[in-house]
Amino acid sequence: MIVTPSELVALALARHREPWNWTFHFAALTLLCPTLLFHSYLFLAAALILFGAGFFRLDLDDPPDNRWFRFVHRGLEWEKNWIAAPWNRHKTGRFAFALATAAITIWALWTREPAALALIVGFTVLAFVVAENKKKGIDP
Repeated sequence: MIVTPSELVALALARHREPWNWTFHFAALTLLCPTLLFHSYLFLAAALILFGAGFFRLDLDDPPDNRWFRFVHRGLEWEKNWIAAPWNRHKTGRFAFALATAAITIWALWTREPAALALIVGFTVLAFVVAENKKKGIDP
């Protein structure tokens, strides 16, 4: 049986959209932070194993209804909607901002720059505060 690369990508995306697999991918990406910070090959191997395992068919029970899997379902919905949205200035700007933020974060973790790491944490907390204020109807 011959499998084309587009079929492999479609299968990977279909598996990625399952809650348990998304959890594995999220854990792998989260594990990359200490990998970069500590320059650890062991953490890198664990992150790659988790990321790869997230593409397998996991015959696990249905996820329980708890806080984590509600977050996973919101994340999956957001991801599905973001992929379906057309490319316009707004989406391109957000994508460029996400790439720049990821590059700066990777650099700060790799070089162990404490000032840059503190700024990243501070701006992240500030972004959450602004989002919570908007949700509560407080206009900054």
